[in-house]
Amino acid sequence: MQGHGPKRIYTPQSIEFWFTKLEDDWELHFSPAQLAAGRRLYVEGEVRELELSDHDAIIHRRVDKHDQYAVIEWAEGGTPTVRSSTTDRELAHALAIAGLHEIEELVADEASALPETAQLGTDVLRRAAGPSAAGGHGNGQHDHAAASVVRIGSGHGSPAAPTAANGHRSAVLADVAKARTLCLVFKTTADGLTFEAHWAGPDKKREPALGAAAHAGGNGHVTSAERAKLIGLAAYARKAHFAYHADTGLYTLGSVVEIPNFLRGTLVTWKKLFTTELDADTARLGEGTKGIEIEAVAVRRAGGDEGALDLRWIFKAGERLLTDAEVDALLKRGVNPAILPGVGIVSLPAEKLASLNTWRRDIAETHADGTLPPWLIFSLFNDTRFKLTLSSELEAWRQGVLTSASVVAALPEILRPYQRRGVEWLHHLCDVGCHSLLADEMGLGKTLQVLSLLAARPVPAHPGLIVCPASVVPVWREEIARHFPGLAVEVLKAGHDFAAPALPLAAPALWLASYAQLRKHRSLLPGTEFGYAVLDEGQFIKNPDAKVTQTCFAIRARHRLVLTGTPLENRQLDLWSIFRFLLPGLLGSRTAFAAALHTDRDATLKRLRAQLAPFLLRRTKNEVAQELPPKVEMDLLCPLTEVQRAQYAEICREGLERLGNDVGTALREKSFGFLALLTRLRQTCCDPDMLPWLNTPLADSGKLSLLAEKLAEIVGSGHKVVIFSQFVMLLDRVRALLAEKFPDLQRFELTGMTLDRQKPVAAFQHAAGAAVMLVSLKAAGTGITLHAADYVFLLDPWWNPAVEAQAVDRVHRIGQKKTVFVYRMVTAGTIEERIQALKAEKKEMFDRVVGGLGGDFDLGRHFASLQELVQLTTAHVEPEAAL
Repeated sequence: MQGHGPKRIYTPQSIEFWFTKLEDDWELHFSPAQLAAGRRLYVEGEVRELELSDHDAIIHRRVDKHDQYAVIEWAEGGTPTVRSSTTDRELAHALAIAGLHEIEELVADEASALPETAQLGTDVLRRAAGPSAAGGHGNGQHDHAAASVVRIGSGHGSPAAPTAANGHRSAVLADVAKARTLCLVFKTTADGLTFEAHWAGPDKKREPALGAAAHAGGNGHVTSAERAKLIGLAAYARKAHFAYHADTGLYTLGSVVEIPNFLRGTLVTWKKLFTTELDADTARLGEGTKGIEIEAVAVRRAGGDEGALDLRWIFKAGERLLTDAEVDALLKRGVNPAILPGVGIVSLPAEKLASLNTWRRDIAETHADGTLPPWLIFSLFNDTRFKLTLSSELEAWRQGVLTSASVVAALPEILRPYQRRGVEWLHHLCDVGCHSLLADEMGLGKTLQVLSLLAARPVPAHPGLIVCPASVVPVWREEIARHFPGLAVEVLKAGHDFAAPALPLAAPALWLASYAQLRKHRSLLPGTEFGYAVLDEGQFIKNPDAKVTQTCFAIRARHRLVLTGTPLENRQLDLWSIFRFLLPGLLGSRTAFAAALHTDRDATLKRLRAQLAPFLLRRTKNEVAQELPPKVEMDLLCPLTEVQRAQYAEICREGLERLGNDVGTALREKSFGFLALLTRLRQTCCDPDMLPWLNTPLADSGKLSLLAEKLAEIVGSGHKVVIFSQFVMLLDRVRALLAEKFPDLQRFELTGMTLDRQKPVAAFQHAAGAAVMLVSLKAAGTGITLHAADYVFLLDPWWNPAVEAQAVDRVHRIGQKKTVFVYRMVTAGTIEERIQALKAEKKEMFDRVVGGLGGDFDLGRHFASLQELVQLTTAHVEPEAAL
């Protein structure tokens, strides 16, 4: 019996009348739109009261404190007619349809419990002869779907409405005596849980109860009691959200989420009303949803692709391995639970599915030909969402990669112990078919280590390729001539390239190429396979979108190496680009790499450390070069003159008026103006004469005045000094300062305009007595040695500590005999001082992986307002205090 829903008022006669009417397919008398609207009212529990008589029905609804009703009557021709309190014909018919569904439910509740034997018939009759008003009250929403009731086709055996209680009782008992058992046979399909209904007679013979088969061969004859069971079944099926398919006679519950609840709860009630049979698969559905485990099984591929992987993905539900067809069906469902016959209800956890899809997508991007290199197992090993099983051969290979490098004979005697270990490490990774990043700190001899490797482990019949900045090509030639004169060297240039006629060389050439020249000769790369491809100053390929980076990606080589003392300058993507060249696929696709950092930065950095460890070697001077003297670094706070202070305050005021006070908005929407403001403030901090509207004496720069005072002491004692700046204009002012204050001091310069870099470097290195070298940071990053100096001034320290480190390491490197003093000249109370504090955080990030997985500064995160970033504070440093 119903425990909620509309109030029901009915009599036994009205139940019998409406029972006979429900045999007809009354839905044929209404339009699809009316049926849909009526089912919605029914499902949403809009019917408030149901009043039945033996000739009509009144359906009540309450809307906005007003009553609505519809009256259903049956015309002589068997057609329902509808009258209503509303003039809206569509609404009237919808309310009538909702009422007919409620009548079906009532009849089912009253008739579906007809007993199987005549001895139990009195219970039904006693209930049918009960009070004239029966039913329940309540406003709860119906818990059933808006599906139409199954229609019973024939109508044979339908009793006429009795005119007295005795006639009614006799008709019911007669039908009960002839009633067959209704048996529901449940089966599991990929579409859901299904059942079909059968009649089972006393002889146990079964006949279809529903669908076309129920009417074939005269099987459509049913008694009133049997019709009641079918109507009841339809009502119960509708409540449980089963859908009926007239063509097959099957009921299907397609909601995977609802199936376990039906089997564990609703089916218990059904078993009291019907005979049920469940196959083994259906019983498994009641166990609920099972999670799927994903395992990768990797073996070495046999055949031509030596070392390549064969990777097979295994999906398991408990101990049951899924077939390929089952896996395909599961993947089509995504994270939604799916039914697999023979397994039950299964689902792929969202994080595992996402990881699997990402991994497959990454492989498609980085290895389109389907050949998987063995180093990819290191990517899989660090994904805890997968279990990875390796063949014994592959596991032995992995352990070999992780094993310490063995001793290599015949290495040059000039190698220091740590350099020898570096060459052995490079040699070992070449032997196991992997590629390496040598990230030793500046000045530890990466060039010598690589040349030692090439000499000790040549690749027959294959030329070598070393790519470096144009300014460093002479350095490589000099090192080769000094230590390995037997190596044949060629420089890539117009008219002299890989496609030139055979060169008169005893061995394959070692090609030296600048990044610019290599880009110009990109079309030749697909036709040449190198033994070694070495990228010196590998940070040159930090931008994956740059043409020079794409050119390097196109290099074909047996062994690939990258050298850099600053593997990360600004962003984590710098490191991704380097390893895209070295070990494609190890760090996944660019998109996935960036997404992982955005989603969980700390976990991603931890995983990267583990993934990169076997292929990256970084040593610092403090760790290995014990013979190097100490390096003392300090910030030298500089004062502002009155001219600087006034200009700084005015530039700040105008900038805030123009850009507003929101840092993020200024960066996004007014980036050019924002950068212009920062540049003007930096120029003011260094020397107000750099401002285009001023022409000031040297004394108006507090930074130059302090520099002159420091130099007086240093050069007076005979020391050599290197002065770095990003601004060539500022170096010009320093030259003027030196000419005025120290006219006899030896001066040398190295900027981006210097054509022969080695000439001023050699002159400075061999100069007797005190000397000063003025160097632009852009020109100082690579390829020069200035260890004759022991004092360094950084006139305008700014964003990137890696660039500063490169410059300082021109002085503090192998061969330095003295303690090196490094002064960063920072103007107190200004933007320079605030940026210097942020750089400390960036250096800490740099040290997290290789000295680095830092990132661009997010000024909006560090400063609440633009004013906080640029404003001039009350800090005031007198020149004598700075000393």
